[in-house]
Order: sequence, then structure tokens, then C-alpha cells
Amino acid sequence: MSTSLPANRYLALTASTLRQQGGSLWRSTPWAFSVFVLTLPITLLLPHLSLVYSGFFLFVIVNVLALTRMATAWSRQIVPGRHADIADWRWGRSEWKVLALLVLLIAIGTGLMYATARVPILIYFGLDGVADSAFFVSLFLALAAIWVPALYLVSTFSQSFARAAILGRCDFWRTRQGSRVHAWPMMGILFLLGVLLVIAGALLSTAISDMSAAAIALGIVGVVLCAALVVTAATMCAVAYREQAQGGRST
Repeated sequence: MSTSLPANRYLALTASTLRQQGGSLWRSTPWAFSVFVLTLPITLLLPHLSLVYSGFFLFVIVNVLALTRMATAWSRQIVPGRHADIADWRWGRSEWKVLALLVLLIAIGTGLMYATARVPILIYFGLDGVADSAFFVSLFLALAAIWVPALYLVSTFSQSFARAAILGRCDFWRTRQGSRVHAWPMMGILFLLGVLLVIAGALLSTAISDMSAAAIALGIVGVVLCAALVVTAATMCAVAYREQAQGGRST
């Protein structure tokens, strides 16, 4: 039986992996990482645009494909003995599995975002338009009831991303049973990422409408922070799976 890692140890391993292997991770997929960062602003802007042209969705597709390639190669770099190939364009079963998981995650996140946007309105009218303490308490409880279970489930099965990248299969329950890490560190990262995605999109929308230096700078900072959190989340998935694989359980 493998022992569970303390949360601080899990976070320290993630930080040390990024510090020690950051250069090799970048060199494994330079084009995929560059395309992901360059298409991220358009992807974040889409929910805030009143008129969305069909061509804009091409940026979203390219962004997700680049993220898939990047996450797959980085998982192979981080887990010992699974070195990423150099060609960014080379796809196989593992990439398609990771892509399917990412599309599922994005669909769930988009649905939750929509539900979250509707909940305050429903509660407000349910309380006869009175925004008192009962409104805010009800709103907080409703949002927690939506997001906490979802974040927990995604965090619990997040190691399946790395397993799919390396072995080409997900094995959700097997991966979950062999997990050595707690869910809450990943929950925290995903929560921050979700909040920053919304804020960064709003900042970019403001930057386009105002065209001021401050608004543009804030938008760029938001994009950089979102990219950093995506990199952190992907690294945490790979580190968690690496520790599981080294903990005595078969892969």
C-alpha cells in the first residue's frame, strides 16, 4: 500500500519539478506552447463578445489542440522513462485521449459557468428582489453546492490526464484508488484558474473597448497568469501520477 503525500509535500514537488525541468518542458513542445499562449486571448474573449464570428471558434480549436499536445508531452517528460518526442505535430492514441478529456472538462466548465451566471438571478427573484443578508447567504450556499462537488470530482480524477498521456488509457477508478495526493490542492488551483479566466476575459474586453495602456497591460497580465496556472495544473497532474507510479502500484 502506498502512503498519502502531505499537501505541502505535493505542492513542493510540483514547484521543484517546474524549477528543475522547466527548460526541458519548454524544449519538448516550443511550438505548441507558443500557439497555446498566442491563441489564449481570443479564447478568453469569446464569452464577452456580443457578436462572435464563426472564424473565432477556429482559435478555440487550435488553442485546445495546442494544450493537448503540450500537456501530453510534458507528462511524458515529468514521469521517469516516458520522454516526450520532439515533433510537435506527431499525434497518437494518447493525444486523442487527452483531447477527449479536455473537451469533456471544457464542456463541464462551460455548463457550470452558465449555471453560476443564472443562479444569482433565480435566487434574487425567488426572494422577491430583496438583496439582503438572506440573499447573499443563499447565493453563497448555492454556488458552493454547484462548484465544490464539481471541483472535487475533477481534482480526484485529474491524474487520469497524465495516465492517458502516457499509457493511452484513462482508467478513472483505478487511477483514483491508487492516488497518493489530496484533492484540495488541485481544487484550489482549478478554482483560481476559473476565477482568473473570467477576470482575464473581462479585462481583455475592456482593453479592446477602451484601448488604454492600463487596460491592455492588465489584460496581458491576466493572460500570463492564466497560462501560468494552466502550466501548474498540468504539472500537478503529472507529478501526482508520477508519485502514484513510484509508490508501488502498477501502471
